[in-house]
Formats: sequence, C-alpha cells, structure tokens
Amino acid sequence: MVQLDKSQKMASAARSDVGRPTKRAKHNHDVDFLKHFSVEGRSRQYPSLRKIICQFSGADNVVPMHGGLPPSDSFPLSSMLLRLRNGQSVDIVDDKKVASAQQYCTTVQGYPALHTWCERHMKAMHSPPGQHEVLLTNGSNHTFEMVCELLLDRGEYILTEEYTYPSVIESVIIPKGYKALGVKLDQAGILPDSLLEVIMEHKATGRRPPHVLYTVPTGQNPTGMVTALERKQKIYQICSEHDIVIIEDDPYYYLQYSLGTAEAQGLDGLGQTYLSMDVDGRVVRLDSFSKFLLPGMRLGWVTAHPDMLQKICFALHASTMGPCSYTQVMIHEVLEAWGDQGLQTHVKKMQTEYKKRAAIVQEAAEKQLSKYAEWTAPRAGMFLWLKLTQVDDSMDLFEELKAAKVVVVPGTIAHCGGPDPSRRCPFVRLSYATASIEELPVGINRLGDVLRKVSQKQSHVQEEADTKVTMATTMY
Repeated sequence: MVQLDKSQKMASAARSDVGRPTKRAKHNHDVDFLKHFSVEGRSRQYPSLRKIICQFSGADNVVPMHGGLPPSDSFPLSSMLLRLRNGQSVDIVDDKKVASAQQYCTTVQGYPALHTWCERHMKAMHSPPGQHEVLLTNGSNHTFEMVCELLLDRGEYILTEEYTYPSVIESVIIPKGYKALGVKLDQAGILPDSLLEVIMEHKATGRRPPHVLYTVPTGQNPTGMVTALERKQKIYQICSEHDIVIIEDDPYYYLQYSLGTAEAQGLDGLGQTYLSMDVDGRVVRLDSFSKFLLPGMRLGWVTAHPDMLQKICFALHASTMGPCSYTQVMIHEVLEAWGDQGLQTHVKKMQTEYKKRAAIVQEAAEKQLSKYAEWTAPRAGMFLWLKLTQVDDSMDLFEELKAAKVVVVPGTIAHCGGPDPSRRCPFVRLSYATASIEELPVGINRLGDVLRKVSQKQSHVQEEADTKVTMATTMY
C-alpha cells in the first residue's frame, strides 16, 4: 500500500469528503430528506471504484495504478481555438486544461474551475438563505429524471402545472410509473388556492400526500407565464406547511424582457426565485447553459440542500460518470474570457433578440388572430400560448395546418395527464425561437388563414342549420 506523508493524507481526506453533505449546524426547519427519499434514493451510494478514482485525482507523489484512465499523451488534441461572434478568440493551450478536456471527469462536483464559477454565480444571482451546494450536471432533463428517481417510487404522485413541459411527462413521469397531479395556473403562475385544493383532496383519499412539486416559473413551457413574487411566496409557504420538495426548473430565467421601450436588463433585476427564499432547504433548483449559451453542449448545474445534492451526485456518477469534460473546459474558458461584463453583454444580446422576435409575433397576432384567439403578450422565454375561441380542440386543425405549411404544438400534448385522444383542448403553443425573423409573420398569417377558413365554415354550417329550423317552423 502506498504510504502518504502528512500533507498528502490531508489532501486525500479533503478529496474523499467531496460529495458528502457539508458539516454545518442543522436548523430545526431543515427538510428531513430521509422522509422524502424513494427506495432507490435511500439505497443510492457513491460507486466504490468511482470514489477511489476521485479521491486520488491529482494527488501529488502518488503512483496512479487504480483507474483505467487513458494516458494524456495519447489524446489527439494539443490545443483548442475558439472564435467567438464578438470577435474574441479563446486559445486553450495549457497542457493541463487540454488534457482535462479529453479525460474522464474525475472530480465529483465537476471541472473545478467551472464549479467555482457556478457556485459564485449562484450566490450572486440568488443569495439563498441556507448553505446550498452546487453540482455540475448533464443538463436539466437528465437532472430532473435523477431527482425524481431519488424522491419518488413507482405509483407515487408529483404535483405539476396543469400544462407543463411535455418531455417530463412522456419521457419521465409516465414511463417511470409516477402520476401527475395538475395544478391550475394563469399568467401570474400557479394558483395557490388550486395547489392547496389538490393537496387536500389527495390527502382525503388516505394515500401518501404528494411531497414533490415540479414547476417552471419563468417563461414557462408551454404557457410562457412568469410566476409573480407574491405567488412564489404563497406557494413556498404552502409547500413548507405540507413538507413538499420544490423542483424549480428555470431554464428561461435569463430570457426575460419587456415588449415596451425598456432596454434589456441583463443579469440585473431578474426577480426572486424559489431558491432565494429557501429557508427550509426544500428547493432543488435546475439551471442550464442551454437557453442562454449553448444547447448542444448539454451542460447545467443543480443547487440543493447538501443531503439532497449528495444523492444527486451519487446518481450522476453512476449514470454518466459526470458531465462531458470537453464541454466543461470549453464553457469555462469562454466565461473566463468574457468576464462578468462580457456575460452581461451576451445575456443582454439574447434578451434583445427574443424581445424582437416576441414583438414581431405579438404584432402579427394582433392583426391576424384577434378574432380567433386569446393570449397574453410574452415577457420571457420563447413561447406564445393561444386559446382558440372558435375551436374546441386544436388537434382538429393539425392536418389543415400541415397543408398550410405551418407547424404549431397542440396544447393537449403539454397537458400533465399525457396524450389522451378524448381530451378536448383549445390551446396551441407557438415558438418564436427557431423560425427566421422574416418567417415569423408568415407563420402567423398562415395560422390566421386556417382559423379564418374554419370560422367561415362554421358560420356556413350554422346558417344552414338555422335555415332548416326556420323552414321546419314555417311548415308547422
């Protein structure tokens, strides 16, 4: 067995504690996650081999014969050069950084430099009252799946907005045997009275009360709603009183804007989050680089109570051995090259772009759709949520829209109950993120043409029916 000197033992001990909950005074109101963990969550431990590899990663004067990590001099890349749209170049030539980008991720919480950035950024943006911790992840979808596996057993219920992100329903909740309890919402977010009503009705059945709430509070997918601060405070209070863990999935947090004349706000004044008011440690916040930086890199971070974060860490390393090293190094170098001001400039640019697109869609909709739909002007994200006023089920229009060469998402797909052919749903979701600036009004016009034809057809059918009634009345 290798013998370590005193300094090496101290370093080894520090590394072996990575991923364990931070030792701190436990407040009386801290969530007891042992009551919330599923069977898998309670049994999930850090993989033994992975623990040894991470424990001795980078240890000085230690001969590393424990891990199957390819030698760095066998990697094909000797440097990386990135050219940014703002004219900057990021030249990654440091041997350690280039090697780290090509090696397995051997640190528990992620690439150390990027983890430090995320931790500092989290505290600056949210200032959570508790000692929450940060873990780099493979993005919010994967993190949501892991969190559900750690908190829910098959057959258990999870609270969601009545209309929510379709992928979490069809890719996680339904196939894993969880059951969604839909909570009504409006353009100011979840309705607290509806949340309380759903909780109490479920408790009255005698089954285990729902103990997890999933919410997308900013620029919600599909409705585009932004949860008001007063709503968040009431919802947090209800969840605290009924011991409910809040999964705050907030990928559109950075994409907030006003359709008025106000300039883009950047990172300033984006509003309080559930994390920022989390005195209990019950919020699991999912952040992502996807919507404000690079979606193809599949990288994000999760912030949570240390007891919860430890289990997510165990699940992450058992599933993917951590996020992609290349992605982590590259994103960190870009953020480092930008600095705080460069990131602020980039976020403002993103907000300005989405504001421009939203304004184009809003103006076109006012001209073409006002007779056939109701909606609220968007303030965040990338979606416009329409309620069709002359159509019972937007799915009935799918073939006509396809023929008109415009594609929208029927609202029923986003219902928390999953696909159901018998459900009549008048909503549609329009995205203004992908189509070009020139195509956006064209798409609205095509949608308007379809709705106009449907309206005229309905009027014609009604006129024929009225005529038949009149004739029948005259005859008798």
